[in-house]
Amino acid sequence: MTRVVSKFVAACLVGAGLWAAPAAGEGGLYDAPPPPDAAFLRVLNAGSGGPLELNVAEAAFAVGAGALSPYAFVTNGSYDASLASVSLPLSLQAQKYYTIIVPADGAAPKLVEDAPLANPARAGLYFYNATGRPLQLDAKVNGKQAAIFKDVAPGESAFREVNPFEVAFIVVDAGAPAFELPATAMVRQQGMSVVALPAADGVTAIQSVNAVQTD
Repeated sequence: MTRVVSKFVAACLVGAGLWAAPAAGEGGLYDAPPPPDAAFLRVLNAGSGGPLELNVAEAAFAVGAGALSPYAFVTNGSYDASLASVSLPLSLQAQKYYTIIVPADGAAPKLVEDAPLANPARAGLYFYNATGRPLQLDAKVNGKQAAIFKDVAPGESAFREVNPFEVAFIVVDAGAPAFELPATAMVRQQGMSVVALPAADGVTAIQSVNAVQTD
């Protein structure tokens, strides 16, 4: 069974050397921190087919259609990730975080580096545009709507640290709302990913709390 050691903050604390050792008598309550040479990798399957299966070093991924996997530990280094007939060269650095974006249109997969959440008083918002058109991401808070990211190009991602709040994210296409996600709570020291995906009638989206998989 997959165990989630924490939300994205755990990975950030590890990367900053801030993982606290468990106190005496707490054995078994906490997972051990990842090794110092670990990188963190996850996979976004933007296609309609699945599951997409991918092995990178000791990490194995099986990601359903339109889904985002948790991060997994991978020893830093250079690898070739094979997807069907496509090979994606990877260069992964220790204590950094990466997402492999596998497009829906059969285009070559892409590796992006995910920014760490630095301010412990804030939450991290990660937006991935896996469609073929430029998109905007808005946030609706207390009935008021404002742009968070503007003109994010196809296949690109964006990151911003935000204040913790209850929010509904809206994907905007050509100036018009295309898809509204259910309201969610942004939590300090936690990352939230919003992914825009192609759909038969235009654009759809998913949201997911960032997490690290330990086994």
